[in-house]
Amino acid sequence: MELAKKNVLILAIAQGLSVTTTNIGIINTGLVGFLLSPEKEYATLPLSLQFLTLALLLIPVSLLMGKYGRKIIFILGVISSLIGTLIVAYSIFEKNFLFFILGSILIGISQATQQFYRYAAADNVPDNFKSKALSYVISGGLIAAILGPELSKISYNFLTEYLYLATYLIAGLIQILNLFVLLFLKIPKQEKVVNTRRPLSEILFKKNLILAVFSAALGYALMSFIMTATPIQIVNICKLGNEINANVIQWHVIAMFAPSLFTGQLINRFGNLNLMTFGLIFYLLSIFFGTIGQTEYHFWLSLFCCGLGWNFLFVGGSDVIAKSSNPKEKPIVQGVTDFIIFGSVALSSFLGGNLLASIGWHMMLYISLIPISLLSFYIIFLWFSKLNEAKIKI
Repeated sequence: MELAKKNVLILAIAQGLSVTTTNIGIINTGLVGFLLSPEKEYATLPLSLQFLTLALLLIPVSLLMGKYGRKIIFILGVISSLIGTLIVAYSIFEKNFLFFILGSILIGISQATQQFYRYAAADNVPDNFKSKALSYVISGGLIAAILGPELSKISYNFLTEYLYLATYLIAGLIQILNLFVLLFLKIPKQEKVVNTRRPLSEILFKKNLILAVFSAALGYALMSFIMTATPIQIVNICKLGNEINANVIQWHVIAMFAPSLFTGQLINRFGNLNLMTFGLIFYLLSIFFGTIGQTEYHFWLSLFCCGLGWNFLFVGGSDVIAKSSNPKEKPIVQGVTDFIIFGSVALSSFLGGNLLASIGWHMMLYISLIPISLLSFYIIFLWFSKLNEAKIKI
């Protein structure tokens, strides 16, 4: 148990450092794309391809972890992120959009490995500690909430002729530190146990897992949809400036990860279904504040509620996924479920930038109500199922 707690701490720090680089990318990729892309509607294409790469590699990465172990894949992911940030910096220096795309794809490879930090924490721990271990690792993103925006604010114009170049060099240095942290990770070999491997369809079509994947996918995809467009809306359309953009993103990321310090306890006490319901309520509040005004105050409230909605939906769904399979089934189940989740994220990221350019901020937020309504109907269906004594353990 002591080793497990040490691993949770290491993975939480690694999560924070990894998400710092991701956060820097979310804040700046759309803005760099706006400067480098030949057509402005392609400004968010590198970020969308980053998420697409992440989604496409999740199943292979999960299977490789099942064969070679998690630690070596985590380290290779950090190296990919380091190379990617350096290529992005080079692309800004050369003003080359294609190199910018290449660097973003390499960062996406790293993000595919990073998604399994939370599952690694839940391995080899007692069932009553799994929810806490998973949420504690996700809470490591609080590091990113502080570092990402602050580093972006102080470094984006450090080299005045090459905006954002210094920011990506700093992101690369962060990954060198992350590499050092992960060297201390010691994951014990799984004990050989006799488990029957159920058909994948039998696992995926259980009502509780359908809800978990739907919840995690919606939570992450909506966050990506809104977040991809937010920096462009704040900086380039509303002309509120880079500093306000960084402040809004900073508090958004705090809202994403701070609840994870106690989300595990909330799951144990109230259950995932109640947690997911609150996640939907926060997303409705996010859309409300985002549509009634476009001041710093409105963006702050909208993105803060968006962060809370992400946490309750994504952590609640991830907790169910982590508990849904035995050791033999984990590589394929976790790979497929995360592929669905981050495939949705890639699509929403691409749609966010394009819909902002074509129909505007307000209409794209109204469109968000469609998937929210679908998940709400499914949760209502499950509530009625519970009332009819069809007990679904979530």
